[in-house]
Amino acid sequence: MGRKAFFLMLWAMTASLQANTPEPSSHSAQRERSSSQTPELPNPQTPEPPSHSAQRVLSSALAPQPSSYSAQRELPSPLIPKLPTEAVHLGPWTLSGLYGATFNQTLLRNWNAGGQNSLTTGFLLRQSAEYTSETWSANQLLDAAYSLNFQEGIVRKIDDKLEYNLRLDHILSGQPLWKLSGFGSFKTQWYKGYAKPGDPDTAYVSRFMAPAYTIAGLGLTHKNDFVDLYFSPLTAKHTFVRDERLQAQGVFGLQPGQTFRQELGAYLNFRLKRNFPNKISVDFRTNLFGNYLAQPFSIDVDSDLLLVYKATNYLSITLRTQAIYDRDIIVRDSNGDGKLDAPGIQLKQLSGVGLTYNFGAIK
Repeated sequence: MGRKAFFLMLWAMTASLQANTPEPSSHSAQRERSSSQTPELPNPQTPEPPSHSAQRVLSSALAPQPSSYSAQRELPSPLIPKLPTEAVHLGPWTLSGLYGATFNQTLLRNWNAGGQNSLTTGFLLRQSAEYTSETWSANQLLDAAYSLNFQEGIVRKIDDKLEYNLRLDHILSGQPLWKLSGFGSFKTQWYKGYAKPGDPDTAYVSRFMAPAYTIAGLGLTHKNDFVDLYFSPLTAKHTFVRDERLQAQGVFGLQPGQTFRQELGAYLNFRLKRNFPNKISVDFRTNLFGNYLAQPFSIDVDSDLLLVYKATNYLSITLRTQAIYDRDIIVRDSNGDGKLDAPGIQLKQLSGVGLTYNFGAIK
C-alpha cells in the first residue's frame, strides 16, 4: 500500500507541472491571429462612458423641440383678414386711402357745476387713385366728411364735405418735375344746413347741390416727394344753386332767380403732405382763385389742414381745421343792424379721438 500511494502522488505532481508549463511561441501567435480575425461583438450590457452620456443629454436639451402651441400660433387665422398697410397696385393703378371715425361724449348726472349732455360722432374719408404710364398720369382724390352733434334733443351738423378732384398730367421732355396738366374739381355738401338748428321754424340755408362748385382749367404742375403745386392762368369756375327757394333769395353770388354763375380767373392749388417718424402725419392744402371779371379784383381762399397722430395701429387723435374766404358768401353783420351784409372769414376746427385706418400715401 505504501508503494501504490507513492506512485499516485508522483503522477499528480507530473500532471500539475504539465498544466503550468507555457505554450510554445508558434502556438500562441497562431491563437492570437485567429482571435484577431474574429470581430468582437459589442456588449449591450456595457455602460456608456459618463462623458459621452452627459454630452448626449446636453445636446438633446439644447435642440429645438416641436411645439404644438407655436405651430398653431404661426398658422394664419381665416377669421381675421390682414389689411394692407402699403399702397395697393392693380396694373397701372395705385390705390391709397384714409378712413376714420371719431366719437366724443359728455355725460352728466346731478352735476352741481352745471353742463349739458352731448354726443358727437362723424366719419372722414380720403380715397386716392393714381394711373401712371410712361408719359401720362391721372390723379383722382375723393375727400368726404360728415359729423353730427346730439345735445339736449337737438341735432346739429358740425361737418359736411363732399369733394372730388381730377388732374391729368403729361410729363414734359427733360423736365421730370414739371408737367402740363388739366385740372377739374367738384365740391358740394351731403345734407341740409341750418343757421339755427334749435329753432324749428328756421329754414335751411344750404343743401346738396345748393351750392355746388366746379373748377376746370389748364396749367403746369410741379411735384416732388412732399410738395404738389398746380397753377393755371386760365380757369373757369361755376357756382350752381339747385334749389328754388334759395334761387329766389339770390345767395352765393347769384342774382335772384339764377341757377348758376360763371367766373373766369387764375387758380393755384398747393399741397404739402408728409409723414413724420414720430407717428404724426400732416396734410395741408390751399386753393386760391382770382376772378378777372370781378370789380374790384379779389381772391377766394380755401385752406384745409389735417393733422393725425397715431397712438396705435388703429387708434388716433385727429385735428382738422378749415378756413374759407369767399367774397360772394355773406356771413357778417357790418353795421350792427342784425342783418348779414358782408363777407368774412369762415373758420371750422374739429378734433377728436377715434379709429383710423390708412394704407399707402394719399396723392
